[in-house]
Amino acid sequence: MADRARQADRQATEQRELREQEKAREAAAVHAAVSELGDALSALANGDLAYRIGKPFEGELDKLRGFYNASMENLEAVLGRAGQVVETIRAGAGQISHANGDLSARTERQAASIEETASALGLVTGTVKETARVAEEVGRRVSHARDGAEKSGAIVTSAVEAMSKIEASSREINQIISVIDEIAFQTNLLALNAGVEAARAGEAGKGFAVVAQEVRELAQRSAKAAKEIKALIGASADQVKSGVGLVDQTGEVLHVIAEEVKSISAEIEKIVSGAREQAQGLVEIDSAIGDIDRNTQKNAAMVEESTAAITTLAAEAAALENLMRRFTFSQVNASHRKAA
Repeated sequence: MADRARQADRQATEQRELREQEKAREAAAVHAAVSELGDALSALANGDLAYRIGKPFEGELDKLRGFYNASMENLEAVLGRAGQVVETIRAGAGQISHANGDLSARTERQAASIEETASALGLVTGTVKETARVAEEVGRRVSHARDGAEKSGAIVTSAVEAMSKIEASSREINQIISVIDEIAFQTNLLALNAGVEAARAGEAGKGFAVVAQEVRELAQRSAKAAKEIKALIGASADQVKSGVGLVDQTGEVLHVIAEEVKSISAEIEKIVSGAREQAQGLVEIDSAIGDIDRNTQKNAAMVEESTAAITTLAAEAAALENLMRRFTFSQVNASHRKAA
């Protein structure tokens, strides 16, 4: 019985020692794993993404090493890719900022050019409007001149008609004077015959001879006066004919002037109409240029806003890149980042 008891105690002691050894071994393995994980986390805290736990842990603890190493691989890949994206963003932001600078300069030049064009167009519009106004005024004056020429033509026509009537009256008067002259001639012959007969009558015909002589003298004076009147009427008729010719020529000239004035009036009307259309077209162009100028100003404002946003993005990318420089990558990921 005593031997069995001692043997049982010895077996219990051996089992207890084995359990304690196992616990000590497990504790040592846990301590070693915790120490390795501590070193790894310390390296991570210092930004070393390339650190890996190479020595396997005991038993199930080695899963922690695998999980840590896999997590670091993923984290390094993610941060490496993030670094590549940051570099791409920074480079792209720089290019966009440069392009925006060029676009802003071109927009400013375009805005200045549009402003100059609008100013010049305003002057041209004013000139065209003034031209249209002057053309309208000239058109009114030409219209008045045309009316005056037409009225003058009518007056000349009336004058020609009146002078034609005067000429006709002169011819009639001339005919009457010819009749008077013929009567005076016949009267003179009769008086001459009466004087001859009175002379034949002797003393009894003396009184009749005196009357016949007076009638003869009266007839001679009438004939002389008729000739003088006829000469005056002839001269007047010649002058009337000359006046009629001049008036006819004046009428023809006035007719030509009236026709030319009508033609000029029609051309001026075309000029006025064209000037009005040009003025209206210039107003529409001026409005369109105003719209372009406003849109250009909006584009310039948008470029400024875009430039400010790109500048902010570039600054944030640079700050993030500076943060990324705190991390140390493995050679593989570092080469991938450089290649990217």
